Amino acid sequence: MAATVCAGVLRIPLQVTDSLVPMLDAQRSSSVIAAFGSGATNPGYFRPLRAAQIQALFELSNGHYFAAYKGFQAAAVLAVFVLFLLLLEVNSLERAAALLFALTVLTGLHTFRGTVWEAYPVNHSIEVVAFCLLALLLARSKPGRWTDAAAALTFIAAIFTVESGLLVWVVIVGAWLTGARGISRRGVAIVTVLLAGYLAMRFAYLRTGVPALSERSTGFGLRQLDPAELQRRFGAWPYGFYAYNVLSSILTVLFSEPRAGIWTVPAEFMRGRIAGGTIINVVSSTVTTAIIGWFVVARWRQWWRERSFDRDDQLVIVSLAVIAANGVISYSYTKDEIMGPGGVFYALAACVSVAALLSRPVQPAADVGRVPPSAGAMRAANVGRVPPSAGAMRGGPAASALALILAMTASAWVVRTAGLHYQMNVMTFYDRNEWVYVDDWLVQQKSAPTTDDGKALVRQLREDALQRSSVNPYLLSPRLDQWFR
Repeated sequence: MAATVCAGVLRIPLQVTDSLVPMLDAQRSSSVIAAFGSGATNPGYFRPLRAAQIQALFELSNGHYFAAYKGFQAAAVLAVFVLFLLLLEVNSLERAAALLFALTVLTGLHTFRGTVWEAYPVNHSIEVVAFCLLALLLARSKPGRWTDAAAALTFIAAIFTVESGLLVWVVIVGAWLTGARGISRRGVAIVTVLLAGYLAMRFAYLRTGVPALSERSTGFGLRQLDPAELQRRFGAWPYGFYAYNVLSSILTVLFSEPRAGIWTVPAEFMRGRIAGGTIINVVSSTVTTAIIGWFVVARWRQWWRERSFDRDDQLVIVSLAVIAANGVISYSYTKDEIMGPGGVFYALAACVSVAALLSRPVQPAADVGRVPPSAGAMRAANVGRVPPSAGAMRGGPAASALALILAMTASAWVVRTAGLHYQMNVMTFYDRNEWVYVDDWLVQQKSAPTTDDGKALVRQLREDALQRSSVNPYLLSPRLDQWFR
């Protein structure tokens, strides 16, 4: 699955938007250190390591820009898959089946699509996902000074790359509070001190601030609002708009609705038809979220009364914390790729919850009403499982209905995973076409190069993009588009 995603990534040209201007900046920059300093002082943003990575890859590429940037992006995607697998313990058929289910959730969720397909030209979104997964792996590993040092370095790299790197702190603290002691109390304290230092440096010393409403369009309600309308409607009191963004970002992970702040179901209904893909997305996410909710309800009493958390509990609790914190970070505007970390941790929680559901002891219909076994025997039989208070699943119609629901939900996620590759092919087609009009776009952005080297770089990237193969236009048929949303 990682190979197919990487193959899709390597087909997409370097984008005109979000990628070309940073590469022109890298061409003009004198060194990696200079790029690092520039990335630390941009108004509204603090991304020095991202700028340094762009500069370093530009210099190391020796003119092979596509290979350098896309190779780095594919390596990050592969790292995410490896870390995802390392976090999940597969020691039974039920957990193996749950893992396959979770992989389709991982690749089928729309937030993952937004996370992997753009280059920028360094994909900071996929990097943050990898940092968060690495932090959780460290928290669940063997404790020691090296583990604490690795956690601190991971946090520094994350927050210097992009603002959502703050989620690494959420992962580390959440894991420690639920009993994962791979990162010691001292390690957690060090990371917390680094967090305080980051906030002081950014807002008190550098004063880079936060993104303003006037910077970009965003979804609200049933449509997209441009910066001017955002300023007019929310400029005087933006906090209601921020609350809407936070709630929308959390809901989009749990229910695939709204999308980028826009409620697609009522919007499509008003246009006359709800697309089949929209229904598949909402239903599959809702059922999966219900399974995660079942796990939380089944384990809540033990969490609350006994303060006892096993390794599966840790994954679910940390995942829910990441989804919530990721939503808070998205307060200024909603975008699928911003919720990339939340989506990946949602897949982790889905794996644990489905494994627990499949592992429930089945009580045959003929045994209903019999004297139950002794309490000691029940405890021995349920070690590592959801407690007996959750109830044993009766055989017959109930088990058959559950099997049917899981099979249909898994099939829906498979459709969504296929949709990832369809949408990446569509992205290849449109990104390639953008290079035809790159000169006009640069003039509009007031970024047209004035030097011969700059013009040569644009010409080289354009020729490289236009010479690459693209999707068959038949795949752009609305008959397919309505199923892959």
